[in-house]
Amino acid sequence: MICTSIIERNIDKCIKILKQCEMAELRLDRIQPEPNAVKQLMSLKIPVIATCRAGIYNDDKRLELLTIAVQNGAAYIDIELESNEHYKKQLIDLARSCNCKIIISYHNYNETPDVCTLKSIVAQAGTFNPDFVKIATRALSIEDNYAILSLYETEKNLIAFTMGKLGKKSRIKSLQLGSPFIYASYTKKQQAAEGQFTMNELKKILER
Repeated sequence: MICTSIIERNIDKCIKILKQCEMAELRLDRIQPEPNAVKQLMSLKIPVIATCRAGIYNDDKRLELLTIAVQNGAAYIDIELESNEHYKKQLIDLARSCNCKIIISYHNYNETPDVCTLKSIVAQAGTFNPDFVKIATRALSIEDNYAILSLYETEKNLIAFTMGKLGKKSRIKSLQLGSPFIYASYTKKQQAAEGQFTMNELKKILER
């Protein structure tokens, strides 16, 4: 399944994009919607991952937006492993009470750690009993792709791939190895992370 990461700040355009998706990740930190707009975005009947990365908002604001998303029908919530424990616990408890699936994610935008470290990160994320663990790291070499993809040999309920130009093929391979979906951008100018294929590019690749 293709999960389109949406970062468009115009809510009407967001809704238009959502109507073309089979699944979507709403980057609330990039969209920066008002609370009522979050409800509006959750009203369409497609699976949505609610994500609000650190940096733009403080934890209280992130918690507010994600709470609204979960309470109004988000199918998944993405919670960063490095978030503080109180923040994680509040969102995990909320998600479980609302039958929303939990993704505990780890992102490394600088490099790909060695396999031993990666396995330790997966194990740490697993202590929160999520539905899925997401590991996304930057590929600085082709070998980094092998390191990330080797996790599928021993781990279940995993979403793991590398970012950057050298990591593009790892995204396709992750789907073949068991990832439940693959992230895409809506257009090349709207990439949420370097190395994403567009939604239409992926459709053509997966139809081959």
